[in-house]
Amino acid sequence: MASGFIVLKDGRCFGRRWTGYDEILKIAIKELFLFEKGKDLANWLETQIPDLDDESGECGWGFYKTSNDEWINRHLDLRSLTPENQKLFGESIVNGRIKLLDLKEEYSCLNIDFFETFFKMYLLSEKGEPPLQFSDWGRIVDCNEKNGPGWD
Repeated sequence: MASGFIVLKDGRCFGRRWTGYDEILKIAIKELFLFEKGKDLANWLETQIPDLDDESGECGWGFYKTSNDEWINRHLDLRSLTPENQKLFGESIVNGRIKLLDLKEEYSCLNIDFFETFFKMYLLSEKGEPPLQFSDWGRIVDCNEKNGPGWD
């Protein structure tokens, strides 16, 4: 059952088990730390996944993050990020895919086929393909939120 959701720029949704959701964010975080302008986003994304020693992280769709004393839902709507952060996230996914395909388990424990499904959705979103053509939700939901750094 899906317990982690990433909504792409066209409203298409990738929904999978929380472990895969966390691993995709971990890949993005690793790559974002390699970009000078990506560090703030990487730091913020770290607040969206459980700490390594946080036992509540295995609760599925949400968890209590002890390091910042907050309840976190596993839901990331990329449309809520600044345009620059959306671009950085996309670049991190492209770079992470290359490393995952090359280094496999040395880079991430995420199943390559799992990541490829997410990456296909990302590419379809970038190309402007109909968002309901390949989505885990049957409708497009508006996003009126502003999340992450850079919204000053």
